[in-house]
Amino acid sequence: MESTPAHLAPSPTDPWRLPVFCLAAALVLALTLQLTNGTLREDSLRGLTLCLGLSLFAVVGPGLRRPWTWAEPVLALLVGVALLLQLQALLSDYPAASLRLNGPWPFAPFHERLATAALVSGALLVGPERLRQVGVPVLLGVYLLLGGWILRHAPAPHIDVFVFQVQGADELLRGGNPFAMTFPNIYGHSLWYGDGLVKDGRLLFGFPYPPLSLLFATLGRALAGDPRCAQLMATALAAGFMAYARGGRLGAGAAALYLLTPRGFFVLEQSWTEPFLVMLLSASIFCALRFPRALPYVFGLMLAVKQHTVFLVPLAFLLVPEPRRLWGLLWRAGATALLVSLPFALPDVKAFFHSVVALHVHQPFRTESLSYLAAWVVRGHPPPPLWIPFVAVAVVLGLSLWRAPRSPSGFAAATALTYATFFAFNKQAFCNYYYFVVATLCVAVASARLPSSEVAGR
Repeated sequence: MESTPAHLAPSPTDPWRLPVFCLAAALVLALTLQLTNGTLREDSLRGLTLCLGLSLFAVVGPGLRRPWTWAEPVLALLVGVALLLQLQALLSDYPAASLRLNGPWPFAPFHERLATAALVSGALLVGPERLRQVGVPVLLGVYLLLGGWILRHAPAPHIDVFVFQVQGADELLRGGNPFAMTFPNIYGHSLWYGDGLVKDGRLLFGFPYPPLSLLFATLGRALAGDPRCAQLMATALAAGFMAYARGGRLGAGAAALYLLTPRGFFVLEQSWTEPFLVMLLSASIFCALRFPRALPYVFGLMLAVKQHTVFLVPLAFLLVPEPRRLWGLLWRAGATALLVSLPFALPDVKAFFHSVVALHVHQPFRTESLSYLAAWVVRGHPPPPLWIPFVAVAVVLGLSLWRAPRSPSGFAAATALTYATFFAFNKQAFCNYYYFVVATLCVAVASARLPSSEVAGR
C-alpha cells in the first residue's frame, strides 16, 4: 500500500474536535430517524436541528492549542456508548416495516445475530490490532446474515422504488431500455408524482436513477433474484472501506456504528439506493488514504450513481494536496462518470432526460418530509421558494472550503454537513436521505487520524 500523503497527516492542533462532533451528530440523527422513520414531527425536527449544529461545529468550529494523547481511547469509549444506544433502539422496535413473521419467537434468529454483532463490535473496540484483522471480516459476515434475514422475511415491500429496480433490471436483462419504459402505479393515486406523470394506472417515466445505480440493481437481480442483495453487499463493502481506511479501533468502531444504524435495515428492506452512494463514498476515502492513483476513477463512479452528487465537485478541493491537482482529479472523474452513463443516455436522450432529470425537478412538495420547509407549510404558511436549499448549500460549501480540514475526514464531514443542509431545506427529505448523512458522518469518524503520543509530546 502507498504511504499516506503529507497533506493527509493529522492536524497537531486539533486532533479530536471533528471525530467527536461527527460521532455525536451521527448518533443524534440515527436515533432521530428511529422516532418517525424520517418523517416530520416536532421531536424529529429538534433532532435534525441538533445534528446540523453538531455537524457545523465539527467542520468550522474552533480548534484546541494542544493535542491530547488520550483522545483515541476516549473516542473508542464514546463509540461504544453510541453502539449501545443504537442496539437499544434496534431491540425496542421492528427493524423493518414489511416483515412477514410467524411462530412464538419470530425475532429470535435476528436477535441472536444482533447479539453476535454486538459482541464482535465490543471486541473490535477493546481488543488488540491482531484481533481486528479477524474481527472486521467476522462483523461483516454477521451483518450479511442479519441483512439476509431481513430480505427473506420482507420479500416484496410495498414501495415504488422496489418496483422500479425489479422491473428496470428485468427490462435491461431482456435487452430493452429501462429509461424509456413505464411502471405500474402501485399506490392508486398521483399525489406523490408530478402533474401529468400518471395515466391509466401507469407512471409515465422510466427508471428514475442514473445508469450506474441500475447496473448495481441488475447485478443483484441477476445473481440473487433480488436487487436489494446488491445493496446488502454495498453496505458491507462500505463498512469494510471504513474499517480499513485508517485501521485501528476507531475505524472498526465507526464501521460497526454504520452497520448497526437502527433504520439501516429499514433502508435495506425498502430498496432505497443510498447504499450504493455510501459504498462509493467510502471507497473514495479509502483510495485517498491508501491508493491515491485510483481516487479519480472511484470518485467519478460516485458522481455517476446519484443525481445530487454535483455538490461533491467543489468539495473535492479538500481531497487533493495542492489546488493545481484538482483539475487532474476532476477531469478523470468526469470522464469516468460519462463513460458509465452515456451508453444508456444516447439511445434515447429525451426519455433519459425525462426519467433521470426532469422527473425529479417536477416532484411535488411533500409536507410529511423531515425538513424546515415542510414544517413551515404545515404551520399554515405558503410554500417557500424552492431556491432556498441551493442558497443554504452555497453558504455551507463556502464555510466548508474555508474552514474544513483539508483531509479525507474533512471532506467527509463537509459532505455530511452539505447534504444535511440540502435535505433540511428541501421539498422532499425522508429516511433514506438522512441515512446517507449518518453514513457519511461515520466515514468522517473512521478516516480521522489522531496524533500518536510522539506527535503529541512535541
